[in-house]
This record gives sequence, structure tokens and C-alpha cells, in this order.
Amino acid sequence: MADLLLDSDVVINILKKKEETLKRLDEVRDRMLYLSPIVSAEIFAGIRPGELDQIEALFSYFQPLQIDTETGRIAGEYANRFRKAYSGISLEDYLIAASARQHHLVLWTYNRKHYPMKEIVLF
Repeated sequence: MADLLLDSDVVINILKKKEETLKRLDEVRDRMLYLSPIVSAEIFAGIRPGELDQIEALFSYFQPLQIDTETGRIAGEYANRFRKAYSGISLEDYLIAASARQHHLVLWTYNRKHYPMKEIVLF
């Protein structure tokens, strides 16, 4: 089974202790879980007072994922290819998709419409 890259909506659901997400998390306990710096930035951008310790504790369970200029190139190609037909996809989503592709990871997301790329495997 392939390792997983977590999208921000999944991380938020884990932090909120959403039952469906926690059940799925238990199902994938034998896989490596990766966290993109893009998702980390999205989570920290919305942090509330008193949440820092919980977030840092959760993040310590995930493998950090590196992004580089190749990630940027792939994300730019995705944006060029999809931005007209899919106006709701953000640059962050393109970067996350590019990271999944570049590192051969399955992307765990609940925002499937943000990832129309056929080569990205979604969980």
C-alpha cells in the first residue's frame, strides 16, 4: 500500500476529532503519513490561542515532505492546464497535487473536486 500525503481538510478533521476521519486514520496506521509545508502553513494560518501544543504534537507523527523547484514546475503546469476549467482550485492545491505526484504518494483529501489530475491517486 502506498504512503499518504494529507490535505489540510484531513488535518483539520483530525484536530477536530471527526469520527469518520479518525476511523480512516486507524485504517492506515501501517502507512507513512506525510505533511507538506503548504498544509502546515494553512494550519498555522488559522491557529487559535491555545492550539499550538496540540498542533505540534499531531505534526510530530507525520513525516515532513520537502518541496523544491520541480514541485513548483509541476504545480505551474497543473495551474496552466486546469485553471480555466476549474476556477476554484488554489495555488496551494496545485502545489499539494504536484507534491503527491513528485513523491509518488496517495493524496488523502475530502476536496476531490480540487484535484482533477488523473495521475493523482486519491484516498
